[in-house]
Amino acid sequence: MSRTRVIATIGPATRSAETLARLARAGMNLVRLNASHNTLDWHRDTIALVRRVLPATPILLDVPGRKIRTANLASEPVFGVGDTIILTTQTGDDGGRKVPISSRRLHLDVSAGDTLLADDGKLRFTVVDVRGPDLHCRAEVAGRLRSRKGINAPGVDLGGELVGERDREMLAFARETGVDLVGISFVESAGHVGLVRKELSGGHAGIVAKIETPRAVRNLEEIIDSADAIMIDRGDLSIETDVKQIGLLQKEILARSAEFDKPVIVATEMLDSMIERPYPTKAEILDITNAVLAGAAGVMLSGETAVGAHPVESVRTMKQVASAAEEYLRKAEASDDAGPAPAHVLTVRLAGGSAADPAGRQR
Repeated sequence: MSRTRVIATIGPATRSAETLARLARAGMNLVRLNASHNTLDWHRDTIALVRRVLPATPILLDVPGRKIRTANLASEPVFGVGDTIILTTQTGDDGGRKVPISSRRLHLDVSAGDTLLADDGKLRFTVVDVRGPDLHCRAEVAGRLRSRKGINAPGVDLGGELVGERDREMLAFARETGVDLVGISFVESAGHVGLVRKELSGGHAGIVAKIETPRAVRNLEEIIDSADAIMIDRGDLSIETDVKQIGLLQKEILARSAEFDKPVIVATEMLDSMIERPYPTKAEILDITNAVLAGAAGVMLSGETAVGAHPVESVRTMKQVASAAEEYLRKAEASDDAGPAPAHVLTVRLAGGSAADPAGRQR
């Protein structure tokens, strides 16, 4: 039996009974819902659909936490290098003149000269001036700023509540719907995890702490100790730290998590090319293989299955590659002269029924 969990994000491309069943047959064994997109009613209906079609499949609800995103924009601004883009922490604009963002206090935390990144680092802006709630930014690359795209402020200490009003609403929703796991973005400390656990009290959901910032890396051991599972969100982590160090950070997080016997999900762009193409790149195959060999309990698909053109093929590819890596590990462990597999492979809990284990959780 395969140990590595293949996690698929459900979105417009996969939100049907027929497609869910096909995903499961292809190898999906954990469903992810991204609460940064769509309404709670949409997610409630999707949870009901998953439970009807795949009653034994665990559900992970990913809550935005402190992650900042652009609003739903009626007009998505297109700009060239040197153009001015105005981000605002106020609601009411639609992207035509100003681009509203989800943070209500970013204008208090940044200043002229700070760098802002958008859309997983594809877009770069320099803050030129802060006027009340408005951030006047100079575009450093040409592009389009789209709806619901992430905004990062590397090196900026974001103030405000660790668990805000919107988070509390979503955590109450997680309790109400009885999801199996809740992912929390931009976790900073064990105290942050504790606040989330307090909001979830009375429910059974395990907490998946997403490691995405330098502060989370500094507080890694206490976060691992306090959470039920860890997710390496390589998108935000590479933006907030140094993209050239992301491979080393992934290795470090996997090793430290194994010391605490906590399962780890590796996420972001694992089969990104398959959003458009029906086959992966060689680098993507190597990425999945290395994650499994290093002890990942789960590997995750995001846009590949939420909005991609080849969701079933993406799941099947990930499952086949992960299974091949597991077979290699089994042979290595059985070989007298190969020596034992790395400790972090052997100690990660890949079976069982605790909320702390996304690999084995059953309803």
